[in-house]
Amino acid sequence: MTSLVKDKAGKSYWDHNWENAILPRSIIPNQPGANHYLDRKFHELFCDVFSGKETKNKKLLEIGCVRSVWLPYFAKEFGFKVYGIDYSETGCQRAMQILSNEGVKGDIVCADFFSPPESMIEEFDVVISFGVLEHFQDTQNCISAFSEYLKPKGIMITNIPNIRGLVGLIQRLMNRNVFNIHVPLSLAKVVEAHQKSMLEPVSCDYFLSANFGVVNFENLKGGISYTWILLVY
Repeated sequence: MTSLVKDKAGKSYWDHNWENAILPRSIIPNQPGANHYLDRKFHELFCDVFSGKETKNKKLLEIGCVRSVWLPYFAKEFGFKVYGIDYSETGCQRAMQILSNEGVKGDIVCADFFSPPESMIEEFDVVISFGVLEHFQDTQNCISAFSEYLKPKGIMITNIPNIRGLVGLIQRLMNRNVFNIHVPLSLAKVVEAHQKSMLEPVSCDYFLSANFGVVNFENLKGGISYTWILLVY
């Protein structure tokens, strides 16, 4: 996802992951059905976060934007000018293709977010990440790097899987290698990292009970147990 040096997974891991991955559709917030429940809940959250705020033509940056389904969503639903940054060339190409498929203009920068282009520093009204922070051992340094992109009084939204909970336990049992590229972070640790980066936490909480869709079972593919897991899930 990001940093050539500090990412526990490493660039080759992400390039391999995204090379043959199927391009998803953008988020459709009100689509019915159990498979879209998480999207609907995220939409409710973002509507609450941006309620009463002017978002049209404001700048939103997604850090770790590979194959992003969220950038078109934020452009369409809230009128943001959308940008993304990631160091995986393959992932960035996929993100651009999704934007193109959705008819959305956006700017994807292929770079290490720890070394931002000068033009991106303190440039964005909103900085958001989905599952990036937990791949870095130095949590506070990572958040400080995120904050470099944020305008004064901007909004940062940091979303990570709860690797300390049931999802993390299942990931550790089913695919220890993938578990090992994550740092299990507590709620208190996440808040502390933001505070030490001179950010004021407005809200920090668990989002829903569990999302087993983030668990990686790729090492079991082709086996009986993989089929059983998919059927159960």
